[in-house]
Amino acid sequence: MLLVILIFTTYQLTVTAQHNLTPYGTATQSSNFEESLPQNAIEPPISNTFSKTLCSHTDRGSEPAWWMFHFSFGLAYITDINIYYRENFAVRMDGFKVYVTNTSTIPPNGHLCHEDGPGLPITTQTIPCNQLGQYVIYYDTKGSVQDGKSFGPIIELCYVAINGCPKGTWGRNCIKKCPSKCINQHCHLKNGSCVWGRHRQLIKPLMVRFLQVILRVSQITKHTSAASVCYFYLFLYDDLSDERECKNSSS
Repeated sequence: MLLVILIFTTYQLTVTAQHNLTPYGTATQSSNFEESLPQNAIEPPISNTFSKTLCSHTDRGSEPAWWMFHFSFGLAYITDINIYYRENFAVRMDGFKVYVTNTSTIPPNGHLCHEDGPGLPITTQTIPCNQLGQYVIYYDTKGSVQDGKSFGPIIELCYVAINGCPKGTWGRNCIKKCPSKCINQHCHLKNGSCVWGRHRQLIKPLMVRFLQVILRVSQITKHTSAASVCYFYLFLYDDLSDERECKNSSS
């Protein structure tokens, strides 16, 4: 029974941390093949089945080939990216890369989330990233050989979901604000804890020197414990999140 509860809890955390951000931005690509426009890839259905009106498709002879998504609200913290490539065409997917960047520069200049390895890739993939950025770029320079004919790189994305939250938010549907004490107000999507640490700003400035003198005298005369000194420090910095360390210091 306990195992079932743990599995259910883990599943819930995974689900509540996922939020597809593609409704909040625009898609572009290096070239268009007939009706196969870039925005086709961010609209249902969620499928690998190819259709010119349902999938994106770059034109032949476009090198390098790229598909790009730009968030309209600015920075996003991206946890993972779901890709549904055209079924039975893994040979054209071979050698692809996925980047998260802060610019639309081509070749991409940013964080490489994934680089395809040896062998043909699976046409349905979930790519972990855990990165802040404004753009997601699917990039291909390899090309392929089919039926004895060489083709330059071609991108055929039938569905893409970019999961995460706008920077500064977390939780289910990204409706909770990251704490202001977090550096750059950046926090983990699942629990709201600070990613880059917390601001340690002094409070009650007129009391600071007075309390420092008390602490020093107490240490010299040994009238207080190490734990008390620790608590005074946390009080000065208005941060009791490390209270456990104070308790440990008294043991």
